[in-house]
Amino acid sequence: MAITDFAGEFSCSLDGKDRVNIPSGVRKLFVPEAENTIVFTPGFENINLYAYPLNEWKRLTKKLRTLNPLDKRIRDFIRMFVGAAHIVTMDSQGRIKIPPRLLQKGQITKELLIIGSLNKFEIWNPKVYEDYLEKENISLSDLTEEISFTDMFFDKGE
Repeated sequence: MAITDFAGEFSCSLDGKDRVNIPSGVRKLFVPEAENTIVFTPGFENINLYAYPLNEWKRLTKKLRTLNPLDKRIRDFIRMFVGAAHIVTMDSQGRIKIPPRLLQKGQITKELLIIGSLNKFEIWNPKVYEDYLEKENISLSDLTEEISFTDMFFDKGE
């Protein structure tokens, strides 16, 4: 199965029927296995949405199936993450309709920000995203100091 890397930020708006046109810069990254289908679920930040192409969602749920179903926390996670998911196929113009319960979860009323996040993209209310970055005091410089990228950037003499 092909792997897609979503990147970039795209500003969009809901139309009068609460549909959003997925930008061509995002749509062109969909592989045939995704079948132009997106799975929306609440983001881990609890104020945004995650959007997985169908092929990536299948890959993720295959891994989730390996978790211990006897563990209550795992069941709760799957219930909240997978149970809240909504599957939608883009129309011929690249439009999709996000259900009202997920729009509410993401605090999205009209404007939205699509942010590439490797195998998925995130959907945010632009103001909520700005507030989140400010509240969490997140900066790229600080993150690079806190996360060890040693294995990724430096040859270990192999």
